[in-house]
Amino acid sequence: MDLDDLPKVRSTRDQVEATLTRLIEQQRPGDQLPPEPQLARQLGVSRPTLREVLRTFAERGLVVRRQGVGTFVASRMPVLETGLEVLESLERMASRLGLTTEMTRLTVEERLATALELERLGHGAPTEVLVVSRVIAVEGTPVADLTDVVPVETLRRADLGEDFRGSVLDIFLTRGSPLLSLSRTEILAESAGDGRAERLSVPPDTPLLVLVAQLYSFDEHIVDYSVSAFVPGYFRIHVMRQVRP
Repeated sequence: MDLDDLPKVRSTRDQVEATLTRLIEQQRPGDQLPPEPQLARQLGVSRPTLREVLRTFAERGLVVRRQGVGTFVASRMPVLETGLEVLESLERMASRLGLTTEMTRLTVEERLATALELERLGHGAPTEVLVVSRVIAVEGTPVADLTDVVPVETLRRADLGEDFRGSVLDIFLTRGSPLLSLSRTEILAESAGDGRAERLSVPPDTPLLVLVAQLYSFDEHIVDYSVSAFVPGYFRIHVMRQVRP
């Protein structure tokens, strides 16, 4: 569908969504949509209304908004679906769907834990920690910004090895130590903000699904404190809940 084919009348939000949906369906993943002023003028809709529609489409994974660049038709990559009852790495989730992952923006440092990190790790005294931050891309698209904070007594920089692909959890599982028990996870919704927006190539106001987790060993010690932020549209997380009589 070309811009000339779009209705040149003032449209309701529903009409705008329907028209943009038809436009997107006829584009290829990665195609850039017209600039907002041009698209809003052609649709006969205000720019604030158009921005709200585009924000909704971004949350649904239909488009990707690149700050300072434009809006693009999203990849039709399968949604990564998992349940919170089972903890597994992004690499394993993607592998089940036959998708490839890539780690970018890797930073690794050993330093003293901050007050918040000490609290989350259950440590009262100053503790040296390994902090591993990275972005995970699936099929070339950045989908998650991950940070793990681990006491150096559990994991050091040298333990990551040259073949580290982004999952601290998989390192623990592969070497069988520490013996893991469960993960306590908080589920939050947060705007990307400037830092994550730049790392994930999304606008700062993009809502992200954020999981804040404490990983416990069988001896009831917290061995990992992690913050994982996921771009909407690429993940579907479900929870099985028991009915209480």
